Amino acid sequence: MKAKIQGIDKLFGDPVSYRIPQFQRPYAWSEKQWEPLWEDAGKMADRILDQEKDLLPHFMGSIVLQPMKLADGKISRVLVIDGQQRLTTLQLLLKASQNAFQESLNNPRKFKNLDKLLFNDQKRTGNDPYNETKIRQTNRLDQADFRKVIRDSIDTSKPPGAITKAYEYFHENVREWVTRHANVDARATALYDAITKQLKVVSIILDTREERHVIFEILNDRGEPLKQADLIKSIIMHKANVDDDDQKARELWGMFEDHWWWEEDGKGKDIQIRIDRFLNYWIRMYISEYVTLDRTAAEFRNYIEGFKPDIEKVAKVEKVAQDIRKVGLIYRDIEENCLRLLFDETDKERLGKFIKFIERIKTMEIGVIMPPLLWLCTKQSYTNEVSEKELQRSACAMESHLVRRMLCKKDSQDLNKLSLGMVKRLKERKGQPVDNVVVQFLKDQSAESRIWPDNYTVITKLTTFPMPGNAARKKMIFVAIEKYLREKLGVTRPLGDTSKLTVEPILPKKWENGDWPSPKDTVDKAAAAAFRNDYVKFIGNWTLATRELSSPTSNISWKYKKEALRQHNELYLNKELLD
Repeated sequence: MKAKIQGIDKLFGDPVSYRIPQFQRPYAWSEKQWEPLWEDAGKMADRILDQEKDLLPHFMGSIVLQPMKLADGKISRVLVIDGQQRLTTLQLLLKASQNAFQESLNNPRKFKNLDKLLFNDQKRTGNDPYNETKIRQTNRLDQADFRKVIRDSIDTSKPPGAITKAYEYFHENVREWVTRHANVDARATALYDAITKQLKVVSIILDTREERHVIFEILNDRGEPLKQADLIKSIIMHKANVDDDDQKARELWGMFEDHWWWEEDGKGKDIQIRIDRFLNYWIRMYISEYVTLDRTAAEFRNYIEGFKPDIEKVAKVEKVAQDIRKVGLIYRDIEENCLRLLFDETDKERLGKFIKFIERIKTMEIGVIMPPLLWLCTKQSYTNEVSEKELQRSACAMESHLVRRMLCKKDSQDLNKLSLGMVKRLKERKGQPVDNVVVQFLKDQSAESRIWPDNYTVITKLTTFPMPGNAARKKMIFVAIEKYLREKLGVTRPLGDTSKLTVEPILPKKWENGDWPSPKDTVDKAAAAAFRNDYVKFIGNWTLATRELSSPTSNISWKYKKEALRQHNELYLNKELLD
C-alpha cells in the first residue's frame, strides 16, 4: 500500500480511466456534500485574489485506488475502491466551471485546457468508447447521465438525476461567483487555480492482491452511508469475481438499477427505499428468521458464507443472485400490479381470489406477510411445486386470519414471527399439500397475539365495539359484502369500478335532533343521545355510497338521504337497507 498527495491537475492530468467497480453504489452525494466543497474552493480562490503568500493547500480527504493489470490502448485503468463520490463530484465541478467560464468571459476558449482534465486523448482510448472520459461509471443509473453532462448533451425533457443536479448546482454557483465583480477574467483564473492546484487529495494505492471489497466496506462509515442493497451488491460482485465486467454485472444485478427500486415508499418511520425493503423480505424468507432492516446485509453475508466447502462458491452466488432477481420480479409485480402481470388472462380468471387477497393485503398495509407470500408465488410460478388450488386456498386462509384479526382489533406486533414460522413450516412440509400446511399452521396458533378469531368472536366484537380500521379498510369490507350479496342474489352484472365508492355513516357523526329526532317515548334524552353517539361508529351505521352522494347527503335527515340513495345508487347493500 502506497500513499501520495495529488492535486486535481495531476489526478486527472494523466491518461487514465478511473473505473467504478461493479460492487459500488450509484452516485449518492447531495447539496449536503456539494456545499462544503464549493465553499472550500471559493475561499481558496478569494485568498489567491488577495495575493496571500505561502498558501497552504486544502486537503479533501483520501481516495483508495487499485491499478488493474490490463490496459486498453495507452490508458491506465484504475479501480476506485473508495472515493467514487468525491472523484465524480470533482469532475462535475470541473465541467461546470468550464461551461461557466465560457459563458462569462470575452475569450470563451481561455480555459479550453480543462478538456485535458475531463477527456482522454482519442488516440489512446483503444476500442473502448468509455475510456474517453476520466471516470467510467458502471452503474446504469449514472452512466448515461455522467456522459451527457461531460459531453454537454443534458436531456432537459426528463427530471434530472443526482449527477445532473450536482452539475447544475456547481454551474450556478461558479457563474454567480465569477460575475459577482467586474474583474471576471481574474476571478475565473483564481478559481481555476484554486480548483486544479490548491485542492489536494491523498491517493492510497493498493497492491493488486489486497481485498478491495473488504476495504470498501470498512470505509463505509465515511460520507453518505451505504444502503443495505449497496452492501449486498458488493458481496455478490466480489464472490462472483466481477470487477469490471459490465455484461456479467448486468446479468447479476442489472434489473435493480431501475429508478423504481431506489424510490422511497412507506409512511412515517417505515419509509424505506424499495430495494432495501425487498431484500429484507428475501433474507427473512430464506433463513425463516426475523431480521431488522439494518442487519439485512450482515445476515446475507452469513447466509453466503454458510455455503458448504464442496459447493463452488461462484456458481452458488450466481444462483442466489438469479433467485433474488426472480423473486424481485414477483415483488415488483405485487407492488405495482397486484400480480396482474405475472398471470395471463386465463390465470387471472382462475386466480381471482388470490389477486383479490393481494389487493386487500395492500389495503391493510400488512407487509409482514410478504415472506410467505413471496415463497408461495415463487414456488407456483417458477417450479410448479405449488398448484393453483393450493395457492388459492392458502391465500383464503391467510386473508381470513388477517382480516378477522383486523376486525377484532387484535395486536399485530407478533405477525412477523407468525409469517416466518409459516415459511419454516412450509419448508418442512415433507410432501404435504401446501394449503393444508397453511390452514393447519394458522389453526394451531393459540397465543392471543396470533390466534385465528372464529365467527362468534368476530360477531361479538363488531356488535359490541366500534368498527375498526381507516376509511380504506372499511371500504374494503363493505365492497366484499356488496359482492357477496350480488353472488347470493344471483346478480350477473359485475360491480365494476369501485374507485368512486366511499364509506358513509347513515346516522351522521354530527346529527341533530331536528333531522334525527329521538323516539317520542324517550324519557332521558341525554342518555339516548349518548347511546347514539356511541353507536354511530358501529358497523351497522355504515354503508357504501357514490362519491357524488357522500358530501351533500352526509348530514341531511334520513327522509332525504334514503331518497337520494334510492334514486342514484344501485348498490345491493343499500337496496336491502332501504327495503
